[in-house]
Amino acid sequence: MKKTILLGAIAMFAMASCKKDRTCECKSTTTSETVNGVSQPITDPVTTTTTKYTKASKGSVECNSGEETVNFNYTINSTTYVLAQTNKVECTLK
Repeated sequence: MKKTILLGAIAMFAMASCKKDRTCECKSTTTSETVNGVSQPITDPVTTTTTKYTKASKGSVECNSGEETVNFNYTINSTTYVLAQTNKVECTLK
């Protein structure tokens, strides 16, 4: 009986300590930028985003590094532009 209670207490403690407030911080560095296929100078190369999770286990939090390509379409004076931006993303879970 004592062993059962002890094991139950250890299991409850382990489960309680796994869930806590976590923060995913990502640094995005622009590696290339083009408008209508023409290479552009990179004006703002680094941005940082932070996502906060409340009482989350480590496995339930998405905090992924990698590379992303973002496309924007916009129109100025009836001319449509396509901006393509490639970013290297480095994330850390705190």
